[in-house]
Order: sequence, then structure tokens, then C-alpha cells
Amino acid sequence: MLDLHLHSTVSDGRLPPMEVVRLAHRHGVTVMALTDHDATGGVAEAQEEGRRLGVRVIPGIELSADLPGASIHLLGLFLDHEQPRFQDTVRQFREARVARARQMVDRLAELGVPIEPGRVFELAGEGSVGRPHVAQALLEAGHVQSLQEAFVHFIGHDGPAYFEGFRLDPVDAVALIHSVGGFASWAHPFELDGKDWQTYLPDMLTAGIDGVEALYSKEYHPDPVAMLRSACDAHHLIPTVGSDFHGFAGMERLPGSVAAPPDLLARLEARVAAIRGERNLVP
Repeated sequence: MLDLHLHSTVSDGRLPPMEVVRLAHRHGVTVMALTDHDATGGVAEAQEEGRRLGVRVIPGIELSADLPGASIHLLGLFLDHEQPRFQDTVRQFREARVARARQMVDRLAELGVPIEPGRVFELAGEGSVGRPHVAQALLEAGHVQSLQEAFVHFIGHDGPAYFEGFRLDPVDAVALIHSVGGFASWAHPFELDGKDWQTYLPDMLTAGIDGVEALYSKEYHPDPVAMLRSACDAHHLIPTVGSDFHGFAGMERLPGSVAAPPDLLARLEARVAAIRGERNLVP
């Protein structure tokens, strides 16, 4: 059983990497990818626990990219993530996340719902700070009754305290993933604030994506899933599978909750071998 989209406290998840692996194992996952936002700091810990439990942990990451009118997320899978140049680049992304969190805190104060900046960064710990940490601080301060309410009223995409973070062009994001031998998959393409994913497919194909997260945690109706898989077939892309688990009780599905085709792992590994071969990268 595969799950190729999981988050930990290294970015905006609620569980440490080790606990994510343990939970995935309890739910039958045998191969998983840890895909924290702009960070791979939890991979080593997750892989160590995976070896103990018999769960293969694939090094991954989630990157944000921009197209006119849309925010695009890309998963990088099977990364040679310890490459210094790669780490230098994603470190810049994390620094931009800090600036964005400060913008949100300042705007919330202007709106009359102040939170302590120090608490936001305390919640993030050594991980990549994100909106869930701001949401938790709002909840603790008594300004909202749930994390979901924090997003709906304040820091969701249409909220008064929402700010865009630093983002790449999709071409650059895919190139960064490929530079370390990784597989680039367009994450949750239906989550485009109501925009039609098909409008952006040509740009993503030009960027050089290898796959699309067609098998995702949200309850997509069969027709949209069939459309995504048909697009994958037409453009020689591989559909990837992911729960997008962060650890927010009642707001998302658990690891391993999305079924994957039995040949998916073999197809992914073959494509990764081709990517590395094209770039003369050592496996």
C-alpha cells in the first residue's frame, strides 16, 4: 500500500516524522513519502523508523509554484535530497515562510485578533512555519473555536490575513526536483480555488511534470478522477497517490486511505531511473 503525500512537524503537520511512519504502518502503508513543505529535515528520522517497522520511506518534498491566476503545488519524490545546492535553495523558501508568517501576525493584530509571534514560531519548532501554526495560535488565544474556523475567517485564500508566500515558476520547480533525480508530480490539481485544472495542464506539461496526483484524499467523484487518469494516459504521465495527511483530526483522511494500482511503484521507479539516466545522475 502506497501513500506518497504525508506531512510532519518538520513543516505544517501535527506529528513528528517518526510518529507519521508509525501511524502509516498501523494503517497498512508499506511504502510512503514524507513530503514536508520546503523541507526534507524529517526524512532521516522517518527512514530510520521505517527500517524498524518494515516501511519504505521515500525522500520527498512539496513545493509551491505560481501561474497567472493559480497557485500550483508540486511533489518531488525519490529525491537525492542531501545535495548541498538543493538544500541551499529550499532553505531560502523556508526563510520566505518566516517573513510570510510575520505578515499574517501583523495583519491579525490590525484586525483586532492579536496573537503572539513567538507562539507561532514555538509551534513550528525547528520545522518550516506555515498557516497551520498561525491557526493553532489563533485557537489557543481564543479567537476561534476550531482550526477550520481560523482558515475560513482569517487565513484561508480569501481571508483578510492571507498572504502569498515565495513561489517558483513551475518550470523552475520541476527543474529543481529533476536536478536531484526526483519525480515531479502535480499535487491535488482540483484544489485551484474553483479554477479548472485543464486550463493549466498545458503549462504544467511545458514545465516537464512526470505525473499528476490523480488519486487523492478528497472525495473526488469518479468522473474527475477518470478525467485525470485519462490525461495521464494521453500525455505519458503517471498518476500518483496521496492522503495529504497533516494530522488535523476530523479535517482529513488517514494515511493509506487512498487505493493505488498494484503496478504504480514499479512504474514510478522506472520513470525515476529514466530521469536519472537522462541527467547522468548516479542512482
